[in-house]
Amino acid sequence: MRSALYTGTLVHTRRDALARRAFRYPVYMAAIDLAELPALHRELRLFSHNARNVMSLHDRDYESGTGGLERSLATLRAQHALRTPASTTLVTNLRVANYVFNPVSFFLDYDTAGALTNVIAEVNNTYGGRHRYVLGPAQRLPAENDRIGFRTERTFFVSPFLHGDRMYDWWFPARRDPAQLAVAMHVDTPAHERIFTAAMTGTRKPLTDRAIAAAALRYPLMTAQVIGLIHLEALILRYRHKVPYRTPGPDHRPLPE
Repeated sequence: MRSALYTGTLVHTRRDALARRAFRYPVYMAAIDLAELPALHRELRLFSHNARNVMSLHDRDYESGTGGLERSLATLRAQHALRTPASTTLVTNLRVANYVFNPVSFFLDYDTAGALTNVIAEVNNTYGGRHRYVLGPAQRLPAENDRIGFRTERTFFVSPFLHGDRMYDWWFPARRDPAQLAVAMHVDTPAHERIFTAAMTGTRKPLTDRAIAAAALRYPLMTAQVIGLIHLEALILRYRHKVPYRTPGPDHRPLPE
């Protein structure tokens, strides 16, 4: 099967006039070939689809997922005139102990040759908001070092410490199932000043019961750790660095500076 776990490191780096700070911590993320979900649910003892287990993936955890992930993605692609891919891999945090929080998940679309064509980046904030960025040919950047990039305007509130007009640059491996996964998101000002970077790198391991057990032991309560670290960093920025803290309105649109 193509589905896998990637174990590695997540790095956040902020460098602007208000704060300069960097941190890193160990993580793992799942890369699930959506076509394999029935077989994974059937053949693995420690993974389930839409049911509780040591690790699980629930369609309802994603935008319009209650009707099925494939159906919601097909509707979104049709709305943006994107071609139907040969395969789609979901890079995400799985539920652990029936809890999950995903700051961002990526639906990676590939053609029949295994080349990346489009990406749907689903972003969640800690205020209950959710948004999907559709990254297709119109957002494509020139390829660099076997990586595919996309650029889009920020249209969704994420951080209570980063405001104003901003652009996102997203970078992904150009080919399906890389041995080393490297995904990066850069935040730039309209003047092309880079003020924030989030980057995840990881080494591929086949998604097996053994790999799931090893990840569960090495990274216990991984998804709870994600939300805990988000709040810890918020406290540091707010009280140590005195960065102004602002919350979103009901539309979850970015706030002006």
